[in-house]
Amino acid sequence: MDHGTDPGWPRRAGSGPVVAVGKLVADQLLELSEPLRAGSQQRVVRTTTAGGAPANVTATLTRLGTPARLAGWAGADPLADTLLAGLAARGVQTAVVRRGRAPLSTVLVHPDGERTPLTDRGEGGLTPDDVRAGWLADAAVVHLDGYDLLRFPDALMTVASLARDADVPVSADVAAAARIERHGVEAYRELLTGLRPDLLFCNAAEAAVLGLLGDPPPWAPPLVVVHTGARPTRVLTPAGVWQVPVAPLPEGRLRDTTGCGDALAAGVLAGWRAGEPVLAAVRTGHEAAAVVAGVLGGQPPPP
Repeated sequence: MDHGTDPGWPRRAGSGPVVAVGKLVADQLLELSEPLRAGSQQRVVRTTTAGGAPANVTATLTRLGTPARLAGWAGADPLADTLLAGLAARGVQTAVVRRGRAPLSTVLVHPDGERTPLTDRGEGGLTPDDVRAGWLADAAVVHLDGYDLLRFPDALMTVASLARDADVPVSADVAAAARIERHGVEAYRELLTGLRPDLLFCNAAEAAVLGLLGDPPPWAPPLVVVHTGARPTRVLTPAGVWQVPVAPLPEGRLRDTTGCGDALAAGVLAGWRAGEPVLAAVRTGHEAAAVVAGVLGGQPPPP
């Protein structure tokens, strides 16, 4: 059922930075010149950027003029040095523990803009003892990465608990549908409910696995945003379901879908912090995702 009024935020966000928590990843993007064929040689365009949801979200937030902080784990290697310097140049604050080797994701970008990530998990990680209350100092909202919820569940639960103690709203995105199924759907739901998020982001495939395609189930957070590429984004609350149409991209604009969901989340979080209506914030997220869709990689063009 659709409603004409705005659904409203679960609660008010603060006025400080949006804090995204998780690991810092290096994204090595290989733009294929033609469809991939096993055993054949082809030319690629290679780009290396900071990646992973926390870096992508904070990069788009700063582009939108919203203060942002990345907290969590970064490698102690020269590659991570470069990634952190690039984020600082964008105006992203960082508060990270550094150890081991940065994770590296090699992303094959196909001619139609679809992507195939190949992931090296790196060496290191995030533990509850690493988490600092200072990461959340004056935070407007804390945003948690659903992949890191699988890899570092105790650390992210600690962050969520600190946020609740400080009366800071929590948002989260979810891992890919296949990862959720491998982990076990019910077990992953339990992880999500343990975070007690106010806002949850997922795509249509993830929503289907979690049972979030219709009216929200009892375990769902107060606000769920389900993005579906070019089809309308669905906003689910206990009061009902809203749909927000997505403006079509100009012909030839789609280059790479990497990070589009992160950009949408950043737009919504920026709107939440600014006190915009929820549906207006979703439209801001659509505009941010369109910018990222037009470049190679999951981050917007540098300033």
